[in-house]
Amino acid sequence: MKPLFKIVLLPALLAFCVQAFAQKQGLEAIDSLKQDLAANTEKDTNQVRLIYRIADGYSAVSSDSAMVYLTRGLSLAKQLNWQKGIAAFYNNIGNIYNDNSDYAKALKYYNNALKINTQIKNVNNIVSNLNNLGSVYQRKGNYAKSQEYNFEALKAVNGVNSPGLIALINYNIANIYFIQNDLKKALVYFNKSLKIYQQENDDRGVANIYKSIANIYNTQNQASKAASYYTKALVLYRNIDNKIGEATVLSQLGILYDNNPDKKLGYLLQAEKIFDEVSPLYTTAITNIGNIGGTYAAIFINRNLSLNGRYENIPDNYTAVAEKALLYLNKAVDYSKEAGDSENLSYFADNLAQLQEKTGQYKSALENFKLSKSIDDSLYSQESKNKIAELEAGFLFQKKENDYKQKQEIASFKMRQIILYSALAIIIISSILIYYLNRARISQLKLKNEIQKKEAEEQTRELLHRNKLSESELKAIRSQMNPHFIFNVLNSIESYILENDSQTASRLVQKFASLSRLILENSTQSMVTADREWRALKLYTELEAIRFNNQFTYTFTADPLLDLAKIMLPPMLVQPLIENSIHHGLRNSTADDKHIEVKLGQTEVHIIFTVDDNGIGIDASSRFKTYSTIKSKSIGLAAIKERIDIINNINDDNPASFTIHKKQEGGTIAILTLPKVTK
Repeated sequence: MKPLFKIVLLPALLAFCVQAFAQKQGLEAIDSLKQDLAANTEKDTNQVRLIYRIADGYSAVSSDSAMVYLTRGLSLAKQLNWQKGIAAFYNNIGNIYNDNSDYAKALKYYNNALKINTQIKNVNNIVSNLNNLGSVYQRKGNYAKSQEYNFEALKAVNGVNSPGLIALINYNIANIYFIQNDLKKALVYFNKSLKIYQQENDDRGVANIYKSIANIYNTQNQASKAASYYTKALVLYRNIDNKIGEATVLSQLGILYDNNPDKKLGYLLQAEKIFDEVSPLYTTAITNIGNIGGTYAAIFINRNLSLNGRYENIPDNYTAVAEKALLYLNKAVDYSKEAGDSENLSYFADNLAQLQEKTGQYKSALENFKLSKSIDDSLYSQESKNKIAELEAGFLFQKKENDYKQKQEIASFKMRQIILYSALAIIIISSILIYYLNRARISQLKLKNEIQKKEAEEQTRELLHRNKLSESELKAIRSQMNPHFIFNVLNSIESYILENDSQTASRLVQKFASLSRLILENSTQSMVTADREWRALKLYTELEAIRFNNQFTYTFTADPLLDLAKIMLPPMLVQPLIENSIHHGLRNSTADDKHIEVKLGQTEVHIIFTVDDNGIGIDASSRFKTYSTIKSKSIGLAAIKERIDIINNINDDNPASFTIHKKQEGGTIAILTLPKVTK
């Protein structure tokens, strides 16, 4: 069940167009240019320029009006065979489609512009086209491809005297850092961009940076600083008559006043009025409408206000409040469907279902809950792809940024070589070890008598037959943990190296190598010995303790009567429980004696893993989660339940089970029961 208010701080990279209209904007200036156009009856490049400037002015006011003039100007430029003009109109048409989320058409027009500018060797516009292509891929979630274009543009801009372009590319680099939650670096690049925009008196650029800096402070829960920068941005957007920017900032200001629903609604309703005028299907516009409905729904469901007519934006009775909530949430759902906005549709269909349940509309509530769940399921695989793209983008970004940091280039190159050779060594050693282990196993089987051999072969064939039915599911589940954990540990190793703490970095590399070897070996099999899995769990927990500066302690206790070398387990099943305890229980706790205890016990037919921590507890940990488009969704617990279902399908006699609950004295305990399988 999703919160009744959606926080949207995820930035989009800005597209670039030549601002011939920078000093004179607004409807008054557009009317003046229209008069000049009417007076110029000769079809020449001067008339093309006037049409371009009118379209450019409309781009911040009305995308439909801008498209009318862009189409007209493109046609005239083609009649005159003016290649530079044709490329300019292609670029700005791409901007309109980009802002309206029609990314396929945006890519088409940007590439057309890039092709012409390359042919006529217009370096300045080549840079802007590359930047705009990067902005499309960023908005699509393909950060690796976006970063490729960003750095290609940054390389090309060195030969261009265009402060505006340099500022814009720095802005887009900062946004990638923001998406990756590296807020410190994001602020550095935003300030670089801000300095240039201020020197160039570019109010639109300054306003965009103010809004982005406000988003950083909002993310850090520094409400007063965020409000200050949002207000600065709002003033500038109004001065230049940028309706989309004005409405977006008003909507973001509403986020800051969640404890004052009347004031929050005041900002959201102002934003709605502007969005309805210029672009009601804009993603932020749909989110804003849904948040209005969600706010009214929260008031109705919580009933914690005294409705006596003293509120400006809240009706004086709860029936009217519920009607407004239904109106806006239905509107958000309808607009999301029309715009093809799956994320907003999933979110606000869930909100609408919650409200309908409270108002007794159970049939509609069930339909909307099913709609939201089906969209979440369909988006899951795409979220995994986006996560991989983020990891790729982070690697490419670091690699390219090192090209501009010559003092660190040699040390960084050597470190990458060490990591690469270590990984290759681990793979080679693991392959050799697996080969000889298999040979030893075959030799042992040959020593057994014929009857035992036939029985073993029969059991093996049956086990292989059953495992093949679920091998693809098990491999997919095991792969979910590896990229995320490896990426974080490598980041920690890099951090200690940059801090000149070579001893800790060396310890991390050694332990990480040992754990990687176990993971590589275990991931090739559906069942591994308990002693190998036990060692992997200990190494993982020790790595996490080192990475978080030993903020917690841990103990591992196994039943001494258990022969771990003979017990067989499905690999990587307990690790998500330890990760959950550390990241959601212990790290959010302010206690000094934070501790996690892992136990391995047994019954006659089962083995039992217990993960016990004294953190904040599973209920309290959920309060630290906020719905945002900047999110990194953990699926560890869901994966455990899926794998238990698979195990139970294979083993009917002694079913596996999993429970997790809050302890009365504080903390969380998770118990995983598995059938006892021996060699």
